[in-house]
Amino acid sequence: MSIENASFFWIEAGDMQGGSRNQIEFTDELVAFFDQKSRAAGRAFLAFDSKTKEYGALTNRAQDYDQWVNKWRLSLITKAKGGVEYAGRVVGFEKRKMGQVYVYLISVVEVGSPDHIAWRAKSKHVGSTGGADGREFGYY
Repeated sequence: MSIENASFFWIEAGDMQGGSRNQIEFTDELVAFFDQKSRAAGRAFLAFDSKTKEYGALTNRAQDYDQWVNKWRLSLITKAKGGVEYAGRVVGFEKRKMGQVYVYLISVVEVGSPDHIAWRAKSKHVGSTGGADGREFGYY
């Protein structure tokens, strides 16, 4: 199974980026989970539940010349707008088709929690991002 065909993707958040620590980075390989329309438009429709929905900026940050990897950044829903603390936790994205668009339902759990362990066990692929601070990810 490729990440493009997965219905669920999870990744260890690490330190996160941005002043609100709500921006998570992906490589080209991982950002492929998000549909082509979202990537082309530079935004993904995010939700925690039926009450919290918004477009998150999905931007190509260009190449990181230290690692020669193309990076993308997704701005998740901030705590001030109904989100949660992400740093140091595991973020899961469930892809759901709603009409002509995909919505990505976000779940955030603790590293090593029963949910995290279950996501890992269900995953068709488990890997790690590059670098010294590699973050584990998986999808199914």
